[in-house]
Amino acid sequence: MAVKRGLEKGFAGIITGASSGIGKALAIELATKYQARLVLNARNEAQLDETCKLVEKAGGKAIKALGDVSDESVLDGAVAACVQTFGNVDLLVNNAGLAKPGSVMKLTPADWERVFAVNFFAPLKAIYKVLPHFTSAEKGKIVNISSVAGKVSFPGSVCYAASKFALTGMSEGMAAEFTSKNIDVITVCPGWVRTEFFEKNNVASLKNPTFIASKNDLKGLVMRSLLSISSEECAKEIVKALEKGGSSELVLTHPGKFAERLAGICPPAMFGLAKLLPEELVDSSKPEEKN
Repeated sequence: MAVKRGLEKGFAGIITGASSGIGKALAIELATKYQARLVLNARNEAQLDETCKLVEKAGGKAIKALGDVSDESVLDGAVAACVQTFGNVDLLVNNAGLAKPGSVMKLTPADWERVFAVNFFAPLKAIYKVLPHFTSAEKGKIVNISSVAGKVSFPGSVCYAASKFALTGMSEGMAAEFTSKNIDVITVCPGWVRTEFFEKNNVASLKNPTFIASKNDLKGLVMRSLLSISSEECAKEIVKALEKGGSSELVLTHPGKFAERLAGICPPAMFGLAKLLPEELVDSSKPEEKN
């Protein structure tokens, strides 16, 4: 008998980085449409409590798993809470992310290790923790939130891009390998999404789409209407992919699609553009955060 590949009402899932941005928007969208029962993770307890309240208000169920995903015990707790409270795990969304902006010369190996711990190794460990439940049920869904930076690397975000390249490669390979096991893997590569991510990671205003889009000028209008999307728009695209069933890759935003396709068709052209990036965009941490 064929296994149903879409979403079912009241499914159980885990979303990391759910206190804001894509994770928060996705949790609310899944609660609204599917009355999802969710374990929600984040480090900020007040913001996470707010997301849980909104999920409950939307018709879903929510319990929190407070903590940093680079702490393996936090992942253990999230999976255990989902199984014990809701009876199973149907969905894992690896959304928590971290960036360390600035030039390579101003970063340290410790900076790289910290970014990889959150952006790559935490999703990897989380996947291994849910796989026994997925294989036992003979179905499951994984959403890995990567980035266009996981397809194209630019100066000033090399550390972040490297971690997302690793996540993208892992996600795409797993998608192929898990097909026969009825485990779907959605690899999401957004471009500019208007979230709190940039502010939280000390990205300078001139490189922050949320800040730029808030301005009532031509740059703000172009950013809002053409260059970026909202967290809610991103969440809706992810839900569409989950509803369709099967593994897939989503590259989001017009500039993101352009950059990804140009890099694939003509890598020297993209490399040429990367070399032209102004120094103020390369060393793009907030002035007070620079070394």
